Amino acid sequence: METTFTSPLQLGVAAFVIGLSGAMAPGPFLTVSITRTLRHGRISALLLLVGHALLEATLLIGFAFGLQSFLSRPTVATTLAMVGGAFLLWMGGDLLLGAIRGTISADIDTPVQDPPASSRFGPVLQGVLVSLSNPYWTLWWVTIGVTLASQGLSMGPLGVGSFFLGHQLADFAWYGFVIAAVHGGRHLLSDRIYRTVIGLCATFLLYLAVRFLVAGVTGL
Repeated sequence: METTFTSPLQLGVAAFVIGLSGAMAPGPFLTVSITRTLRHGRISALLLLVGHALLEATLLIGFAFGLQSFLSRPTVATTLAMVGGAFLLWMGGDLLLGAIRGTISADIDTPVQDPPASSRFGPVLQGVLVSLSNPYWTLWWVTIGVTLASQGLSMGPLGVGSFFLGHQLADFAWYGFVIAAVHGGRHLLSDRIYRTVIGLCATFLLYLAVRFLVAGVTGL
């Protein structure tokens, strides 16, 4: 395979820039990162990225054995869209109910009753599940991702490492900035504003869930 990039460094820089453009797009991972930061703090939110990175490392290993051909099948894409949409529907609905019923509080030092079920996942596992719930994440990896990963594989271990490191640095740079910004202002939130923010995030998750479910049904 002829490579577009002539060195692992070039590939790593490209992976960072392309990965950053994808990370900055609004989606379920951004929304869950915000809600996790508000409810559990920045360390817990950053652990979402650890789960995300572990999933992508596993995916990259799978690419070395031809996993991309399986993921690109229409039936697989449809299944991922349906399952992902259902997961986001459950998680968004649960958060929205918590905001409406007042069972969540801006005071993280004060325990609340009946916390949203979506927060009962450990942050690493939730990072994996939220990533898997987004069919656009899969689409990115079987198109742009597999192209860059293949070029890394053709360069050997150094190329693969440069691609993976560049891509993960993009995620940590953007989400680290978002998490730090949200964490810095969360103690200024009243319960009313806090629940409004959580409610808006939950509504956006429900919107994405419907989009994913419709895409799964229609095959779009």
